Amino acid sequence: MRLRHTAVVITGAGGGIGRAIALAFAREGANLVCADLGESAAGVAEEAARAGVKALAETADVTKPEDMARMARRALDELGRLDVLVTCAGTGASGLFAEQDEAAWLRVIDVNLNGTSRAIRACLPAMLERRAGRIVTISSIFGKTGGSGYVTAYAASKHGVLGLTRALAAELGSQGYPGITVNAVCPGYVRAGMGVALQSTKAGPVPGEEIFDRYYRRQVPLRRMIEADEIAGAVVFLALPESGGITGQALNVDGGFFMS
Repeated sequence: MRLRHTAVVITGAGGGIGRAIALAFAREGANLVCADLGESAAGVAEEAARAGVKALAETADVTKPEDMARMARRALDELGRLDVLVTCAGTGASGLFAEQDEAAWLRVIDVNLNGTSRAIRACLPAMLERRAGRIVTISSIFGKTGGSGYVTAYAASKHGVLGLTRALAAELGSQGYPGITVNAVCPGYVRAGMGVALQSTKAGPVPGEEIFDRYYRRQVPLRRMIEADEIAGAVVFLALPESGGITGQALNVDGGFFMS
């Protein structure tokens, strides 16, 4: 219960990785605002509350600034503070770049990159006022490498998330806010969410596990997909007091696939 009485806001909390992150924080005693589209966060908040914490479900769309503002305000009004933001909301649009229409490209960028920015803009003022806070963005291993096709928009958006993370960490330090850290977690192939969804290939839709087995398993030293709980453990670590000396970093949790 190392984070007892802290308040954590999580976007994309209704997804596989987001759920694991919410439950990991609940086990550490943190109170939560679990935000996602529709009603997907309600079950996660209910499950997290069984750990004895206060967990609120918030219907929110990261493409709408007013939703992000309401999400942050709810943390302050009902939890009394806002200590940690985790930006886990994300989407993908598989397909070759030359064949992808602009609307699909813009949707991925708007959710993954602009959505991260909107969530941070909404939550950062509370951290600036207290001169303390932790921001953990969820990028991807494809935010460091281009992949091998079908992920161009996704990779571009996740590279942008890393740029935002590093630039904001430097900016906050230079402006006299060393108590606010900003870091990213870069998952590899995860056995949850988009990692197991159908993905477009020349041969048609293929499950994510099959893509991993065909093309990536032999490149990963651990020879397995990553579990959502392993991503959650890294995120929680970056919110703990003992990680206070870490900022502007991008932590790979990918089984050793990309060693940089």
